[in-house]
Amino acid sequence: MHALLISGSPRAGSGTTALAALVGDALLARGATVTTIELGDPAGPRLRALPRNHDAVVLASPVHHASYSGLLKLALDEVPGDWLADTAVGLVAHGSGPRTGGVVCEHLRTVAKALGGWVAPTQIAACPADFAPGPSGTAPLPDGALLRRCHTLAAELHRCATMLRTPVPEHV
Repeated sequence: MHALLISGSPRAGSGTTALAALVGDALLARGATVTTIELGDPAGPRLRALPRNHDAVVLASPVHHASYSGLLKLALDEVPGDWLADTAVGLVAHGSGPRTGGVVCEHLRTVAKALGGWVAPTQIAACPADFAPGPSGTAPLPDGALLRRCHTLAAELHRCATMLRTPVPEHV
């Protein structure tokens, strides 16, 4: 399975990108190949220019005014209407508090479905409290509950992508 992780954060080294990386690690543990796109990198490719060879896409966004980032909105507005057709989609959001990311995932769920995606039931809304300080000079470490949610999402994406690759038998 090939997964595409898209971080809609305008900041390098953001909590959103760190959260997307955790999902990427969980996908790698399941044998997936993972490509990460950081939309905040001006030198990065545009989504519509990418080959559509991914089985799963993870949309990751910071919480911006109770919704997903304008950077991610702009990128998704430029793709064709069938860009996620027959693609497993995972949704993750990183906000300032424990209840800020849920609405972002719900907004993205609507967009992913409109683009033809099959959205996994598990969505991840995380905040700084889901990470503990790392050893001096290192990045914060995710807590066990967050890691379990990432692995659950990776399992759902793998299962959905496998289902979508299986040909549908013709009706006899």
